Amino acid sequence: MKSLRAPALMLTLAACSSAPELPLSPPVVFVLRTTVPAGSEVYRCEFFRMPTVARTTDEIFVTGGQHDLTKGTHHYLVYRTRLSTIAPDQQGVHDCYEHGGIMQFTSNYVTGGQTPHESADFPAGAALPFKSGEVLLVQAHFVNTASVDAEASATVVLRTAPASAVEQRAGVLRFYDPFIHVPPHAKASASMRCPIHRDITLLSAGPHMHKHGVAYAAWLDPPGEAPSTEPLYTTRDWEHPSYMLGYVRVKAGSHVRYRCDYANEGDDPLVQGLSAEHDEMCMFGGFYFPAMEPDDEDCVGMDQHGTGAMSCAETTTCLEACPPSERPHFETGSAAVGSCWQSCIARSCANVTGALFPQLTCTDRRCALECAAMGETCRACVRERCPDELRACQVLACDP
Repeated sequence: MKSLRAPALMLTLAACSSAPELPLSPPVVFVLRTTVPAGSEVYRCEFFRMPTVARTTDEIFVTGGQHDLTKGTHHYLVYRTRLSTIAPDQQGVHDCYEHGGIMQFTSNYVTGGQTPHESADFPAGAALPFKSGEVLLVQAHFVNTASVDAEASATVVLRTAPASAVEQRAGVLRFYDPFIHVPPHAKASASMRCPIHRDITLLSAGPHMHKHGVAYAAWLDPPGEAPSTEPLYTTRDWEHPSYMLGYVRVKAGSHVRYRCDYANEGDDPLVQGLSAEHDEMCMFGGFYFPAMEPDDEDCVGMDQHGTGAMSCAETTTCLEACPPSERPHFETGSAAVGSCWQSCIARSCANVTGALFPQLTCTDRRCALECAAMGETCRACVRERCPDELRACQVLACDP
């Protein structure tokens, strides 16, 4: 299954070590300022451009940085974009919810934060590359619970170094679980596992949850061995968690496995979504080197989402009862998933999605027209065109 890219990947990423001894170049500074109306929750965005450099590499190397966030800032993220210029109507601060507007130009994010102040750097010789003049988008999520309007800002400083000082290109892990379901007045968990396809060194690790998150843990499972029982990282602070900083060697074939625990005291179920007040998120992220392929950073081959007891066949039946509009677009990687789908996946056994997602991906590829609406026409197409994937799901039993 192709990775599901979140509509807003709100991950706090810390950098990776004390300041290295490197020849420094001038820092790059972005400042997003806005007014947040009383009693509101808003997303605001602004485009910025990296400096233009005249050198053979045509790249700018970021070795670390810092941020300063005013009170009421839930998080900020810096996204890469597909733009080469910033048009006049794209300048300044914009509202920027997902699935349209100026967010349509973004690709993956490269850094972010949610603590009021953070400053850190990569180890000597490691850096995150940017194109000369690359257009970036800074997104900030603000919550103002006061009865008066508030002035808010997010200041981002990127420290740079010349290409001659760079030995390793760093990358960003962006693991996002799109399937969360917490019933009213109940406790529940969300989990996910992501493969690591090459030898890397993990430099930082951190979570992201919303206000209903009560605990978080991540494990590193070595290749060919039983799942680890000793967490790589834990926290109980959803709002301002500390981060793992250091050097963790990760062998190819390993998996990062993580879990978010929630307590819902409200009258409505909680699902994955954008609102810090009314929805939840479950993420793992961090910096590492050497950089992998972008799809690997977004968790290609994600599995182990379920925390319930439904088999793969039972989960398929559950999904068939969901409205067709709630179905995620597996081929495009969207994380826009309906609440019914989220409930079915969350209530499945831990080993189900490893077999279910290949069946669903095959269905999207080979039976898209026939499965525009669920029914016998769709089932017949899947039996004919996805027999191996269907069989693997139907015979799968839950792990003990």
